[in-house]
Amino acid sequence: MKKRWGLWMLAISLVLLSLSACTNEQAGQGTTREKESTNKEEPKATPPPQPVTLTITNHKSVGFTEKDFQTYFVEPVKKKYPHITLEYIKPEKGSELEDLIAAGKTPDLVFASNGYFALLKSLDLMQDLNEYVKKYKVDLSIYDQSIMDKIRSVGEKGELYSIPFSLNYGMLLYNKDIFDKFGIPYPKDLMSFEEILPLARKINRTEEGIQYIGFEPNYSDTIVGQLGVLAIGSNDTPNFESPEYKRVFSFLKQVYDIPGQIGPDGKFNWGRNGLIKDRNVAMFMEWTNDAAAPLEEAAKAGFTNWDIAGLPNFQDHLGQGRTVDSHMTFISKTSKHKEEAFQVLLESVSKETQMLVSANARISSIPDKAIQANYAKNMPSYNGKKVQNIFLTKMTPSPKSSTFGSKASSIVRDEQKNMALGNKDVNTALKDAQERAIKNVEEEKMK
Repeated sequence: MKKRWGLWMLAISLVLLSLSACTNEQAGQGTTREKESTNKEEPKATPPPQPVTLTITNHKSVGFTEKDFQTYFVEPVKKKYPHITLEYIKPEKGSELEDLIAAGKTPDLVFASNGYFALLKSLDLMQDLNEYVKKYKVDLSIYDQSIMDKIRSVGEKGELYSIPFSLNYGMLLYNKDIFDKFGIPYPKDLMSFEEILPLARKINRTEEGIQYIGFEPNYSDTIVGQLGVLAIGSNDTPNFESPEYKRVFSFLKQVYDIPGQIGPDGKFNWGRNGLIKDRNVAMFMEWTNDAAAPLEEAAKAGFTNWDIAGLPNFQDHLGQGRTVDSHMTFISKTSKHKEEAFQVLLESVSKETQMLVSANARISSIPDKAIQANYAKNMPSYNGKKVQNIFLTKMTPSPKSSTFGSKASSIVRDEQKNMALGNKDVNTALKDAQERAIKNVEEEKMK
């Protein structure tokens, strides 16, 4: 009995010793962990980004106001990147883009249209954005692919020089008061040039001392763009004797032959003011971006009875709008803050900003139905208008442009006037335009 009792006592002692060892070991581990935790350095907090100031300008005649600068750039950027400050350089005499480059003050960002691709490329200004698009995982598929294709076509090795900010469509504006006055039905939502001619002939007349014009076609080179042809291509060869130019000039000749189309003082182009200020033009072809502000001003002056139809074209090209035209921001190769410049660009083309772009009567570069439905919502003069008719046409792709395109357009418009006033027939006017444009290219290349 004593022996058994002794064995039990021995077993109990061994258990107590084991538990004591475990407790001491855990205590030791706790102390070690506490020491390790104490000795371990706390992760350093990420320092706030340093303040950065970026400059931005717009090139040439591209519509861009200081209000646009604040609305689409400054305000969105401040919300997400408060350390970035933007400064706008207004393009005036002495501060045009070329002046800034010559003075060694190239801006970080340049707002321009795709029409200046050739010039900006010749200045070796544009920064390739591919690395930033990859880094920020930008989904380029959400943007209008016709302008994305245009942008991609400029890069010879796959460079991507921008992401489109807004698009510029064409539309037909018409004065409902004139149609009401003469008891003529309003234009259809989408009409061909072949349908517009007889409608214009019904309107042209002089009444109570006012010369009414049924249709103002504006400029030939803009219409030819709807057929996919530029005034001058990337090979620097003018296209004025092409079938497309002959077709457009022949159509214009029919318009100018309508009695009363040419004013007594030789006026052949009645312009936007003929529609919204003088109010004697019934139908006028216009760019969407160019119309918004003047229409707001016209509303204040009492002109509100107007509406919108889709941009007309020849019957076999109906639905084809004006040539691809987009406004966008470029980052300068010389910028010391390309990363921040890309962040600015990205905010301007975000869906949130693009909804605002659309509301202010600019066509968003994102062809989203909700964004399109928001078009001109902030423009009182557009209230109740058929704004969605603008989207009945799609932009017409065009080949690469030439740096001499602007001068070539001026030349053909001059010859358009000669044809309109009866000084030259269609073929002679186009032949002379071709020869003058070729000579201009040769002279410019020799400078």
